[in-house]
Amino acid sequence: MQALAVLQPLANLPDWGIGGSLLLVEQQLQTDFRDIDLVCTEAVAQMLDSAIQQVAAPVATTPHPRYCSRFFRRYHHSSGLIIELMAGIQVLLVQSSEKMQVWPFDPATVTRRHGLPWMALSDWLVLYQWFERPEKVALIHAAQGRHCALG
Repeated sequence: MQALAVLQPLANLPDWGIGGSLLLVEQQLQTDFRDIDLVCTEAVAQMLDSAIQQVAAPVATTPHPRYCSRFFRRYHHSSGLIIELMAGIQVLLVQSSEKMQVWPFDPATVTRRHGLPWMALSDWLVLYQWFERPEKVALIHAAQGRHCALG
């Protein structure tokens, strides 16, 4: 997969993980991905930003009214792939009377596969619920149901 080759230069950097739709593809829950979502600790965000800029160009973004991460960058790789780096994820939840929810990334939950760090599906279940992506939530719930049935 081309996306994994793009990320290989970051493989040995600490405290980050691959999530989003690429995680769903890696877990065989869907067949394609929209972009590459990377999540890291705030402590390493600048270091990862610098490393990603060695392989992809930064792209200007417009602030989102509800997604208020303390660190967010988007990059465009020459292959056409879009990479997004997030740290200090915060989401304004309308269901909670406009309350800001902070999601703490824990690098201890990351698992190395294919030589790269992958986030837990359970983390993205929470994030997709906050991002109001019901189709992704349903995919993960279905996968968890299959796993429980097999266990």
